[in-house]
Amino acid sequence: MLNNIIQLITEKLETKEEISPFLFLWTQIDKVNTDILNLSLELCEKLWINKNFLFKFENPEWKIKVKDIKQFLEKVFVTPTFKAQVFIIENISKMTEESANSCLKVFEEPPFWNIIFLTSESESSILDTILSRCTIINLKQENIFEINQLYYSMIDDYIRNINYDLASYVFKEKLEKENYINLLKNLIIYLKEKLIFLDLVEQINEDINWIQKNNLLPKYVVDKYIIKIKSY
Repeated sequence: MLNNIIQLITEKLETKEEISPFLFLWTQIDKVNTDILNLSLELCEKLWINKNFLFKFENPEWKIKVKDIKQFLEKVFVTPTFKAQVFIIENISKMTEESANSCLKVFEEPPFWNIIFLTSESESSILDTILSRCTIINLKQENIFEINQLYYSMIDDYIRNINYDLASYVFKEKLEKENYINLLKNLIIYLKEKLIFLDLVEQINEDINWIQKNNLLPKYVVDKYIIKIKSY
């Protein structure tokens, strides 16, 4: 997944498209912080960005103070001499409400040359207004499902408008509950790898749980998402 983020960022920079902040979540926050720093260094190397344009906000105190975060983010509005500049803000759940509110404009409309990586143990204590501005990557869910190549390929072809075999397969075949669940799991893998429709991932996970508890018709659920990913 992290390699796909580098690819996505590279493509957006080429078209000068605004890049929303990425929020990386996992309870093992020290590992997350290390992984995101490594990701940032790899990104700098790939894009030939001088590492002096990699800025990391580390907060040793209990709370992130508004004056400190505002001073840190002032650099966002300075045009770099390289293709981009990278900002890392660790443990953003430590932000006070005032600190979080001071970041809203930067997170909502970052100049296209800025890449902003945020980390936290969870979404709790983070303002909804912050969450709505971010691409949320839940690292703890990475690689928890195995790829079924048939399902994965059909999903890929369907989303990229190559063919509609996925719809035909779901609508015409008599599938068992486990087939539907496996297809939904592969849809999650695909969406997370391609970084698209990420707002659907948690919904799909919840529906898988309901199907497994026999409280939800699996065909209805799969039909719903086949329609959703085409109507976005």
